[in-house]
Amino acid sequence: MPIYQREGSPYWWYTFSIDGKRFRGSTGETKERAALLAEAEKYQLERGRPTADQAWRLREVLGTFWTEHAQHLSSASDIFFHFEMLSQFLGPSLPISDVTNAKLLDYRAARRGGTIEATEELVRDRPKAWRHRMITKTGFIRPVAPQTVNRDFAHIQAAMNWARDVHGKPMPTIAWTRLKSKEAPFRVRFAAATEFEQLMSGAHPAMRTIILCAVTTGLRRANILGMQWHQVDLSSCTITLPRVKGDKPHSVSIAPVLRAALARTPPNLRKGPVFDATNYKRRWQGAVKSADLRDFRFHDLRHTFASWARQNGADLADICEALDHSSVAVTQRYAHIQPETTTTAFDRVADLLASQSRSQSRKKRA
Repeated sequence: MPIYQREGSPYWWYTFSIDGKRFRGSTGETKERAALLAEAEKYQLERGRPTADQAWRLREVLGTFWTEHAQHLSSASDIFFHFEMLSQFLGPSLPISDVTNAKLLDYRAARRGGTIEATEELVRDRPKAWRHRMITKTGFIRPVAPQTVNRDFAHIQAAMNWARDVHGKPMPTIAWTRLKSKEAPFRVRFAAATEFEQLMSGAHPAMRTIILCAVTTGLRRANILGMQWHQVDLSSCTITLPRVKGDKPHSVSIAPVLRAALARTPPNLRKGPVFDATNYKRRWQGAVKSADLRDFRFHDLRHTFASWARQNGADLADICEALDHSSVAVTQRYAHIQPETTTTAFDRVADLLASQSRSQSRKKRA
């Protein structure tokens, strides 16, 4: 019997079985026709829901992706933290089929608004400096920029795609594109020659070598501060990073001025970290203040490398390779910077004629 009435209740009730599992409950309707429709809708909903051996919870989806793939990526630490926050916010036992656009929008609002609690379980493995930077005095994770939330969603989407494509698990339909927050225009701030001179002049001697490495190689701060001497080959003037963004080995050339600075370290002391990162933050801030630079961050040295290379004739493909970007599309942020000396077709013809004229003049004098 699909629907029935219970004594003392004004509502119609339903009862049905699917694969041996019985479902019963109130339709919430007092009219028989409306109750039949409600019962049919409930039946279709339960019929389409994955069975117990098929369905995964949020913890299975995130945990499987982490174990089988994400933990081996260079961004593993960030991915793990994002997964921990999502699990805390939605609940690790939430069936993955119950993850909806609305719940992810709530998560986005919490991340942007700084209302996710920094529980001890969430931050216990994080260093003291990170806690000071990321946790408010009231015990919440600080609000983040739109691109950070979008990166969260990219990791979650990757985990769900992995469960679907690798393990054949049914996943809910999520409007990922519409969930993304609008990001601010990309910021490109680079140092002028005079600003760089002032920065080097006011920096601590140990910080000068770090700054010099950043502006001549374009490497990221983490790669520079974590660089070991075994990654540096002064004879071939190369630095090889075995693991960088994208999880691929990456080599950069050592400019003569940087080689000279690194060579000051005696060969018998070239072990362990290349650079002295003691009091790094205080020394960097002191150098920026001494140079009186406005709105200048360490990452801007990487922009300086790319911008100077572009100004001196490097094309976007060369810069893309040097910065280890995933594609030239990422390097397009420097497209607006034009080389200071551009050789046009007119210049080439003029140079050719000038060369021929000089040659003829020499012949006449002979």
